[in-house]
Amino acid sequence: MTITEVSEAALEVRIAPTQQRIDLQAYTSILSEVRKALEEVDRIAIPQRTPRVNWAIKDLSMDREVRMLLVPKTVPFRRELSSLTVPPDGLVSGVRSLSREARIPAYFSDSTVHRVGLIGKHVRAGEIDHVSVASMHAPSEAAVVDRTTTLNADRAIEPVKKAFSSITGTLEVLEHRKDRPPRAFVRSAGMSHAVRIEAREDQANMLRDAWGTHVLVEGLLKRNIVGQPVSLVLSSLEPVAERGSSVDPWELLGIDPDFTGGLSTAEYMKQVRRG
Repeated sequence: MTITEVSEAALEVRIAPTQQRIDLQAYTSILSEVRKALEEVDRIAIPQRTPRVNWAIKDLSMDREVRMLLVPKTVPFRRELSSLTVPPDGLVSGVRSLSREARIPAYFSDSTVHRVGLIGKHVRAGEIDHVSVASMHAPSEAAVVDRTTTLNADRAIEPVKKAFSSITGTLEVLEHRKDRPPRAFVRSAGMSHAVRIEAREDQANMLRDAWGTHVLVEGLLKRNIVGQPVSLVLSSLEPVAERGSSVDPWELLGIDPDFTGGLSTAEYMKQVRRG
């Protein structure tokens, strides 16, 4: 990986404290949420079998504010170099979106939005004036977590409407830990963000078998203030064919060699268009 590629895949994080000294717990908490948010954006934005990135601090300085530069620790085998800028670009774009409106951004889930809110809680507490993030892919376009961003993050994932409904999409992410019920995230072709699927323990195998496939999930769907699906309490799940998987008409012409009556494909299509 070249120096240019490393720098473009980097994320600059700046923490502006309200006091001369920054609280250690606030510092470690903010850094942890930024790292986890990068990982979540990566998993939702990039196909599920892509090797994931571990992040490391390349540079750290402190004057009036703490400045950190986060870069990929190593480049995983079979990972496209061009995809390494997606997590920092996606995170910065999402934070910028939340600074303007209470809407779940592209490549975010309610979990990622919640992490932005956790960063902002230190702003609310008065420990931090603001936190800014900037992708070195476009360093002049920093996004800021301040009181407004924090308020929008909270409102974006607050369920204000609940109804039994369904969504279709690809089961992109699956998480199952011993200390909590299984959950998954579904990306629908009609949505840019991911919807969290809340499941019971006895539904874990159902989710595991459906990982990476196109599914129809039904259950209690929770929507936010602007009508976006936030999460769904799983009732049932079944595989469905993707709309884009239909047979191409050009392929059908090759099934029967005599289908065109001796005409070439181009000649036959001209005749069909003439009616």
